[in-house]
Amino acid sequence: MILFTSDLDRTLIYSKRMMEMFPPATETIVVEHKIETAMSMMTQATAPLLQQVHQQALFVPVTTRALHQYKRIHFIHDLCPAFAITSNGGTIVEKGQPYEKWTQTLSRRIEDSSIPRMDMLKLFQTIKSDTWLQRSLYIDELFYVHHVDINVLPSDELQAMIREFDVHGWYVLLQGKKLYFMPKALTKEAAIEYIKEFCTYDMHIAAGDSIMDYGMLAMADLAFTPNHGDLKDKQPKVLQNTTYSPLYGEAFTKDLLEAVLKMASQHTVI
Repeated sequence: MILFTSDLDRTLIYSKRMMEMFPPATETIVVEHKIETAMSMMTQATAPLLQQVHQQALFVPVTTRALHQYKRIHFIHDLCPAFAITSNGGTIVEKGQPYEKWTQTLSRRIEDSSIPRMDMLKLFQTIKSDTWLQRSLYIDELFYVHHVDINVLPSDELQAMIREFDVHGWYVLLQGKKLYFMPKALTKEAAIEYIKEFCTYDMHIAAGDSIMDYGMLAMADLAFTPNHGDLKDKQPKVLQNTTYSPLYGEAFTKDLLEAVLKMASQHTVI
């Protein structure tokens, strides 16, 4: 049995903007709505392939999205995966419900390795500037996403923040226009390592486009990352287990899912 842990946004599903940037070869299918608005898409080629992967492998969606944002992706949610990981590893969803034992375990790890959230916020108050900070979101009572003006945020200030909060057990990462503040214990790979205890598999395949996926890819037997992602540019070192695909968008996703299906057929338990 294959264990397939995969990031969602820009790995399996794409925004309208991304679809326009990398036009797909087949018609799009809306897989996420926010009220009446189409938010994310797959295609007539990739959607059925993911359904096959779910049937033939242990598919675990892994995302930095908040739990309620993950649930909006009706196509993935309707597959009813045995496990899903949201909030960058903060929540393990088992059969549709948060797994409380992981929540408690993670809470203890964060408490042991990071300064308390309120202390972190007090420190941030002394550093932040209204010239570059636009708005802040607190995600699932776990981490912060600050929307910033990257044209105004000085690089030296960003690097100083990264160093300052690292000492206090908080990871600071700029992704596009989003500045993440996360406890160091909060990672996708920590949640995956936890659920592996409950899984029967003989090969772990992972996929992701972002530096936040680096640890997940590093722990897998085989991994894939697209050419449109930033992981290849920000990674600490090249991962020997990882295929750095030359493909973009839907072409990458189709190639990825076909590779997983090929591996699954070779690892089918008789």
